[in-house]
Amino acid sequence: MWIFRDVGNTKRLPIFYKRFTLDKKIKKCVINVSALGIFNVKLNGKEIEDYFMPGWTNYHKYVHLCTYDLTKFLQKDNLIEITLADGWYSGRLGYTRQPNVYGEVNALFAELNLSYKDGTKQKIVTDESWRVGESQIVSSSILDGETVDFSASCSRNIESLPCAKQFDCSLPFEKYNYEPVRKIEELTPTVLYQTDEVIRLDFKQNFAGFVTFMAKGEKGAEITLRHAEVLNEDGTLYYDNLRSVQATDKIILSGGRDKFDPKFTFHGFRYAEITVKGNVKITDIKGAVLSQKLQYFGKFECSDSIVNQIYKNVRWGQIGNFLSLPTDCPQRDERLGWTGDAQVFCNSAMFNADCKRFFENYLKLIRTDILPDGKIPSLVPFFVPLCVTTAGVPGWADAICVIPYVHYLHYRDVNVIKDNLPYAVKHLEYYLSRCEGYLMKLENPFGDWLSVEKAEDKEVISQCFLGLSASLISKMFLILGDAENARKYSDIYEETKKAFRLHYLKENGEIQGDSQTAYAFSLSVGYVEAEEIKAPFVASLARTGWKLTTGFIGVKYLLPALCEIGETELAYRIIKETEYPSWGYTIKQGATTIWERWNGYTQENGFETPSMNSFNHYSLGSCAEWLYSHVLGIKLSEDKPICISPSFSKELSFARGEYMSKDGKIRVEWKSDGETYRLKVKADKQVALDYDFIGREVMSFKKKGNGFSAVLK
Repeated sequence: MWIFRDVGNTKRLPIFYKRFTLDKKIKKCVINVSALGIFNVKLNGKEIEDYFMPGWTNYHKYVHLCTYDLTKFLQKDNLIEITLADGWYSGRLGYTRQPNVYGEVNALFAELNLSYKDGTKQKIVTDESWRVGESQIVSSSILDGETVDFSASCSRNIESLPCAKQFDCSLPFEKYNYEPVRKIEELTPTVLYQTDEVIRLDFKQNFAGFVTFMAKGEKGAEITLRHAEVLNEDGTLYYDNLRSVQATDKIILSGGRDKFDPKFTFHGFRYAEITVKGNVKITDIKGAVLSQKLQYFGKFECSDSIVNQIYKNVRWGQIGNFLSLPTDCPQRDERLGWTGDAQVFCNSAMFNADCKRFFENYLKLIRTDILPDGKIPSLVPFFVPLCVTTAGVPGWADAICVIPYVHYLHYRDVNVIKDNLPYAVKHLEYYLSRCEGYLMKLENPFGDWLSVEKAEDKEVISQCFLGLSASLISKMFLILGDAENARKYSDIYEETKKAFRLHYLKENGEIQGDSQTAYAFSLSVGYVEAEEIKAPFVASLARTGWKLTTGFIGVKYLLPALCEIGETELAYRIIKETEYPSWGYTIKQGATTIWERWNGYTQENGFETPSMNSFNHYSLGSCAEWLYSHVLGIKLSEDKPICISPSFSKELSFARGEYMSKDGKIRVEWKSDGETYRLKVKADKQVALDYDFIGREVMSFKKKGNGFSAVLK
């Protein structure tokens, strides 16, 4: 049974209570729990550590059911307490910025299953025997912050509290089956500025989470925290890019010793400012980092400090944006599961960490919200009005093809292909319905989103995605052993290639738009050969002084494409660049995560338009896959062993790193003396390895266990 609190005159967040006594020896106690909203569970004062459960789903279609083993928390007399907050269900959501998108009433479902040592069982479910009281949390919003009144009383006479009411809910349950959001790290800040009333803090890292601390002061004294990613020139916090988000936590003290440790909100920030009203002492200030509890097996390090910081920024961008689903940013009034961002970054993410179950959940969200005509939403869960930007957009819609294929490369689970391939086919059929002679005529509102130069190649980008989706569908059918459908979609790909070459490729190798993205993307898709577009491709970079112009789409393909045309040194030059626009330039401006746009802040113009200027946005961090696949040379394919084939460069004196494949860990290290490269590869014994030294002279080669060492010239 679902239950809820009849609002009446109550103001603070509700706590649902149930007492029960064990008269026999217990073997196991498991709770199944869900909510229209988000919950926090305590049994006998012991707390489940997960945040924002049961996660964000399309509540019009299903809700997650979470399962926890509470056996170790049990005693003879027991009290379970479950606090309920708005979360994504009824709280404000990004894009529309409105509350109550799915409903107005938060409700709870819980079921305790008790197994006794004598073989008997007992079930305790949420019903009208549960009591409802008020917590000390006055309000809590994922976007805006949490207010806690420690001076407010919470009745301990549970039996005197009103009973819960039955709530009519027929939503189906789906098992919560991926890692939860947890507190994964604590950061210690430095004090930038301090008076009796104000403490300004720098946590040295842009992250998603909150500030936690101990406070002691007179009853009723108030503490306010505000959060920001960057500072103004005068050293104060810069809030403009947060848009409508308050990013504010408030605390009212009890008169004793209070710990602020919010449960239902998070902020994206590096800096925080604490303002005090009254006589208060604050201690033990920490930054609690929240993220999906993934295992980050991937490692990368090289001789260049800029490249190392790029890698760290990518990693922190992933940590800060993997909360319930892959979001675009953690700070402003958005924090949405944009499909375009996810598809360009998924390969980098999977090299960094074990994202198997995380992306399986995300793909389910996509499948749940696909439109009847095959359009894939631009963001999921899909709760926004349908228009040209919100569904069926090239580069965003193709997530249904890209993510399952990349997922298979890393985890070799054919079930992910089986689950998603029918939807990928439906997506491609929608594309084809908008073609004339296999030439895409679908309006593309995004193009190479946030490219430095005006994106004049939207048609080229759309045609490349048409071919990419057809090609990946063909490959996925081949993985499933369906040769007939593999040929069918391979033939469709070839037709899209012919249309591309006929309409967009000139005799001199120039591609319509003449942009870095046009050359890099069309080469990656296989529409053109390296030699035929090499000259205009390099010229497109020379025109900008070897600086980037790529946006969300092109940045993924640029560095690998340069290596493919034989311009490896140029690729390394670009990744090391520190002049605008480049990754290195953002680092010189203090970036500790990947920015949404190259010009988020420039020395000449200051901050870019605040309406869309996130300083923690992983999309432009898709270069990380190049660090793994080209610098370290760990190349994945659907039908061959992992191939070690580094793209060496004199720009680095060494590079080393690790990758956790499905079959085990691979460690790669190479060093250069300027003339030769000494390569060492180690792998767990289950890993099947191959190698390709791309025409380099092999001076020596030795097998070592399930690895090898080589000296190359």
